[in-house]
Amino acid sequence: MSSIKLSSGLGSSQDQMLAFPTEAPPDNLGNAARGNRDRPIAFDLVFVTGLIGLVVYGGLYLDPAITGTPNNQPLGLALAITLFPVATLLLLSLVERLFTPAGPRKSLNSYLLHLQINVFYFFMSGIAGTLTAMSAAALAHQFGFNLGLIDLRFAHGKGFLALLAAAWVSAAVTDFFFYWFHRTLHRTPFLWAHHKMHHMDRELEAITIARQNWIEVFLAALFMTLPMTLFFKVQNAQPWQLGLVSGSVLTVLTTLLGVGHLNVRWRVGRASLFWCSPQMHRIHHSQLPQHQDRNFAFVLPLWDVLFGTYYAPAWDEFPSTGVDGEKEFTSFFEAQIFTQREWWKMFRAWRDRRASRSG
Repeated sequence: MSSIKLSSGLGSSQDQMLAFPTEAPPDNLGNAARGNRDRPIAFDLVFVTGLIGLVVYGGLYLDPAITGTPNNQPLGLALAITLFPVATLLLLSLVERLFTPAGPRKSLNSYLLHLQINVFYFFMSGIAGTLTAMSAAALAHQFGFNLGLIDLRFAHGKGFLALLAAAWVSAAVTDFFFYWFHRTLHRTPFLWAHHKMHHMDRELEAITIARQNWIEVFLAALFMTLPMTLFFKVQNAQPWQLGLVSGSVLTVLTTLLGVGHLNVRWRVGRASLFWCSPQMHRIHHSQLPQHQDRNFAFVLPLWDVLFGTYYAPAWDEFPSTGVDGEKEFTSFFEAQIFTQREWWKMFRAWRDRRASRSG
């Protein structure tokens, strides 16, 4: 098996340093910052701060209010749990700039715009997750069964290695549901009109992960989280409950399972059979026809291998990304109405076709 090679860009060329590019992007990049690069950076920073405050409000007050269950956790722990996705995203954004990029990098304007979209997505995810849990409990009560018909929790009291094995099983089960949800997003024109917003990014980076319209959280809840909650009990070990060493190891390992959008030139060779590396997932975002509808899984390539959608990248294969013929959005508001706008276009086209046939 080929060894994993992490190509570091430290000390090489200027575009591989930690600084954001400041020059105007080439016309063919469709950079989201092109439309808003004249807006003061201070405005974007204040807006991001406000959105982070919204996430905190949602986690501490809104989500518990929806369920009617007060949040009895210590304030510090509750804040840490609420802000963990944001902190992880910022950390991954820093890490990817320590390595040679696989493609163009975002300007600071574009990065802040994507950060706004990600943070608002995290806020909406909290609401969707709360409503999904309530819906699953209501369905189980209505039809007289316990949630999680298949119990995959086997690590309690069996040591840290058993916990890691249970975490891997949980990741595999979650990725199975994600695989089919993700594949459906690509194969259904109505859902692709929504999902293509995620794929239009020509500067694929860690911050691309939640580059989604807010409707995504409810689609994922309906087609992925809800059925998984109904059918499986999985190990839900939280890093902050395991102590410093075990919690840190688990955090690192689970983070490595979700680094697919990193803009890094990491060559993994045959290890792509076992890990959805950034190179693997970059193939999924590629513009090239041979890469279309490949590598749907995000954690483990197992499901792509089993269901015939696996594409093994060549050693130095790092294609350009994006969707040809699509106009990039340039504001936070545009991103939030992207799906609705595309669906309205589809409806108007259907209505016009129907009118032309009847006429």
